[in-house]
Amino acid sequence: MTGSSEMLSSALHDHQIAVPTAPDLERTQYRLWLKAVYAVVVGTLLFNFVLAFVNTNVFRISESHVILSEMALLAVALFLIFSRNTLLLLILLLYFSYMALILTLRPELDLKAIRDFLIPIVFYLIGRNFRQIEDADRLVWISALVVLSVGFFEFVFLDVYTGLVSIFDYYVARGTLSADANFIEGSNLFVSSTRVDGRNFLEFLGNVRASSVFLEPVTMGNFGAFLCLWALFRSGMRYRSLMFAAAFAAVILPDARFGMFVCVAMVAAAVAGLFLPRVTWWSLPLLIVFALGLYGGWSTQIGWSDDFAGRLVHASQLLQNVTPEILFGVDGNVPFLADNGFAYSLAQIGAIGLIALWTCYVFAPYEDQRAIQFKALAATYIALLMTISNSFYSIKLAALFWIVAGAADVVRLSPAKPSGRRSKPSEVAEFPGSERMKRA
Repeated sequence: MTGSSEMLSSALHDHQIAVPTAPDLERTQYRLWLKAVYAVVVGTLLFNFVLAFVNTNVFRISESHVILSEMALLAVALFLIFSRNTLLLLILLLYFSYMALILTLRPELDLKAIRDFLIPIVFYLIGRNFRQIEDADRLVWISALVVLSVGFFEFVFLDVYTGLVSIFDYYVARGTLSADANFIEGSNLFVSSTRVDGRNFLEFLGNVRASSVFLEPVTMGNFGAFLCLWALFRSGMRYRSLMFAAAFAAVILPDARFGMFVCVAMVAAAVAGLFLPRVTWWSLPLLIVFALGLYGGWSTQIGWSDDFAGRLVHASQLLQNVTPEILFGVDGNVPFLADNGFAYSLAQIGAIGLIALWTCYVFAPYEDQRAIQFKALAATYIALLMTISNSFYSIKLAALFWIVAGAADVVRLSPAKPSGRRSKPSEVAEFPGSERMKRA
């Protein structure tokens, strides 16, 4: 009888040990949440590619399919950060109130303006819930693997690739291009996917510029510059040299001359970011806009050519189209400004909203001093991209960028020095729902 009692007691004891503790449940919940975040980011990279495949092989895609896909991804991302976080609710309340104010002053409702700036808010806040920088490393590596795998397949097996995905037909179907816009007869690629005058880098690779899952080469080059940014910032990352190699490949495959220029500029920013204050990087976009204005005023060139100097002339000319109404985001009849991200941003959200959001990011609290270096790299990257286009607002690149930007602010990048004190609750990065679990 005594032996039976001991066996029963031992079994109960073993059962109690097997019961997950609150920290175990919290870690499991965080891992599941992290996998969901990874899935959303991969979805932002792939959804255009998938829609193009469907348009080529299943049924015709329209603009509404693209909009619904983006809305679905953004809705899931919003769900992943929805909690009883009063700061999050306050930020969203202020943002939607401001956007409602300026949109009521326009003759037509423009939901795209809301979407453009909701993307950085939502994905940055997701990144601020990362617990360790290695989680961001993993996300960047997954994204690089997806993009480069498709990019190399496209480059090596171009005929097979275009048979599966007719890129030009997809952009015609969604209303971005007209059917007569393709100046390369018989090509199924994007209109800028062929260098008519030959490549800028490694001419033996031919005139075709890879675009991978992005379907157009410019974003592929911008993605390569982003990989360079992350490799410059993450000095302690494993296989860092491979990240630089991936960045180089992602710039060379689309023959992205501007992407290469951005990489070179960020090398200087990585050094300067170690000692220059944040206000320097906050003012960088303003200084570039001022310089563009002066350049446009002094230049006597009327037309513009497809080179770096020509694009600067074009960008400065677009800035000259900014009226007081556009400056404050209340003009409903805005001319084409997409080739200058600064002018486009002013038209969408106004100077007040734009400066407020930029200030919130640059001066957001951080955990590690080296986070300022990331802000220096981010300011350089964003300012240069916005000089010649509004492509940075595309979710297929912005989602990944803003998640790692948030992570860079809240995680410790180097071993902490012993201080003999406990961290305050506000210093610990947590994920949505963790507070509810603690209360439980």
